[in-house]
Amino acid sequence: MKNKTLSYVLIFVLILLSFFSGSYFEKQKIKIQSSIPSDVSVNVSPITVTEVSDGDTLKLSDGKTFRLYGVNAPEVKEPFFEEAKAFTENLVLGKEISFEQEENYKEDKFGRTLGYVFVGGVNLNIELVRNGLARVVLYEKRAKIKYQDELLSAESEARENKLGVWKK
Repeated sequence: MKNKTLSYVLIFVLILLSFFSGSYFEKQKIKIQSSIPSDVSVNVSPITVTEVSDGDTLKLSDGKTFRLYGVNAPEVKEPFFEEAKAFTENLVLGKEISFEQEENYKEDKFGRTLGYVFVGGVNLNIELVRNGLARVVLYEKRAKIKYQDELLSAESEARENKLGVWKK
């Protein structure tokens, strides 16, 4: 009988602890969420791709033109232009995307937003390179870019497998 009572007391204590610890962590979560500085803009509306100009340039639902950073896909009349554009369309056209940007390179000289596009957790920049539909572009005088190692590895893989622009 004594063991049974002790078991009930232990279960009751565990229930209380789990209830109060859950409340504590929920309050901590709320504190973290509300600690976002007021000068940081948080995009709450989903952004979708409305048009694909070429393999590395997109038109977004917010009206902006987005240029993939760190890569260069073939231009019109160059080999694999159509394949790169079709690849990008298949991956992102009409879909909700998210993106990341480099700290110091958020816009190019043409006013296009620069960055890395993700759809369903897939990095479009890296996938274009991995499939031989874009080359990595790095600038000698700039700092190492966020996905540089992954991009270079994907390019090496595409080159070894003679994919796309590396078919020669």
